[in-house]
Amino acid sequence: MRAFKKFLPLLFGGVSFFGFAIAAEVGEVVRSSGTAAIIAADGKTRSLNRGDTVNVGDTISTQPSSQAMIRLLDKSTLLVRESSKVVLKDFKFAKTPDDRIQTNVVSGAVRAVSGAIAKANPSNVNYAVGTATVGIRGTDIELAIIPEGRLDRAGIYNYVYSGETQMTLASGESVNLEKETAGFSPTTRKEGEPRLMILRDRPAFIQSTGFDALIQQLSTPRIPAIR
Repeated sequence: MRAFKKFLPLLFGGVSFFGFAIAAEVGEVVRSSGTAAIIAADGKTRSLNRGDTVNVGDTISTQPSSQAMIRLLDKSTLLVRESSKVVLKDFKFAKTPDDRIQTNVVSGAVRAVSGAIAKANPSNVNYAVGTATVGIRGTDIELAIIPEGRLDRAGIYNYVYSGETQMTLASGESVNLEKETAGFSPTTRKEGEPRLMILRDRPAFIQSTGFDALIQQLSTPRIPAIR
C-alpha cells in the first residue's frame, strides 16, 4: 500500500483526480531532532518524523534546538535549522529540461546541497530568502534570515560552502559568490553602506552539527575500497 501511495504523485503530478487532490511528492525526512512540524498547503499541520513524505507546498517548521533533514527525489538535501520555516514551493523531477526546484526561506536558516536537477539544469534551481533570490551552480550553501540580537548583524545571508551562487535583491543589486564567501543584505544599513555586499569572513551563525556530518556523507560519492 505504501508503495502504491508513493506511485500516485508521480503518476498524476499533484493534480485533482476524481475529486481528490493528490500532492506531488518532493522527498522524505531522513533525520529529525527536537520538535518540528510539516504544514501542508491546505494549512493542516502534523508532527514531523523520520520517514515522513514531504510534498509540494509543504512548510517545514522547526522549534528551538530542533532540526530536520529532507532528502529530495533528485538526491539533493535540505537541512532546516532550528527556529526556521522553509516552504517547498515547487518541485518537478522527471529527468527532463523543465525539472525544477523552488525553495522559500521564510525565517531561520537552511543548508542546501545540490542534486541531479542542479547538475543538469542549474538555472532551474532557485531559492527565495526574504527580499533576495539565490541562483546556484553546483553548490553547497547556507541561507539565513538573522534577526536582531544575534552575534551576526541582522539581515539576509547566503554563505557558500562550495560551488558558486548569484544573490540578487528585489531592488536589482546582485553579487556573484564563490567558495567560502557570503552575500549579506543588512536589515538596517549604515550611512553610505550598499544594500548588498560580499563578506570574506565566515558568519558566526555557521555552526557544524551531527546533521552537517551526515550531509557530507550523503553528498560525497563513495569510493570502493581497494583490496
